[in-house]
Amino acid sequence: MSQITVLALQGLTCMHCVGSTRKALEAVPGVSAVEVALDSAKVTGDVAPQMLINAVEQAGYQATLA
Repeated sequence: MSQITVLALQGLTCMHCVGSTRKALEAVPGVSAVEVALDSAKVTGDVAPQMLINAVEQAGYQATLA
């Protein structure tokens, strides 16, 4: 069953950062929808929150559960 995970983001300064983060989150298996702003992300899907945090960190930014 899909759940909504909200992440607090740090290090995003422009729309390119937002796009990179969105693409990284969309690439995580199980993710069905992603909304990203400069300071937060809302992810819908059947995926462990730590996998989402790892994806953001691999994209070069910081994330924690909001």
